[in-house]
Amino acid sequence: MALIRAGLQRLASVFNAGQAGVLPRFITNLSPIENKSVPESTKDVIAECNKLIEKNASRNFAIVHLMGKQWRVTDGDLIVLEGYWPPSIGDKIKLDKVLLAGTKDFSLIGRPVVQPGLVDVTATVISKGLSHTRTHFKKKRRKQYMRMNFQRSQQTILRINSVEIANKINEAPNNVQ
Repeated sequence: MALIRAGLQRLASVFNAGQAGVLPRFITNLSPIENKSVPESTKDVIAECNKLIEKNASRNFAIVHLMGKQWRVTDGDLIVLEGYWPPSIGDKIKLDKVLLAGTKDFSLIGRPVVQPGLVDVTATVISKGLSHTRTHFKKKRRKQYMRMNFQRSQQTILRINSVEIANKINEAPNNVQ
């Protein structure tokens, strides 16, 4: 047992030794080529994100939980939902279960959902109908058994009107008085 412990201590001393060790050589080779400015605190990151929200420079996207599935949506997208869904044609809907929202510069990740009132995703029901016909064909060889079933499920098509980051991060929602 003492022999194993001594061997492990020697290995650890080789990996952790100063300039002569193995790990410091790898670490120095992996240093970044460019010196990019990295925000030093969380407040700096939040301030930078709030500036980007005010500018609204790039297109927003969101990942929304809807009818048991997750959808990545941006302005003007069409979503085809399979199965029964109660809203009728022309209804404007606010999608509340936003799991993630962001732009090309930053992302807001929910745990599990982004803070209510921070991101507004609005959609309109465009059409409701039936899907294309799916054919289910069953056959057993040499048994005189053959069945054909046809299936059409209900579909709802949504158009995403807007994905907006409504408030600044870490501030009280606008609708609270």
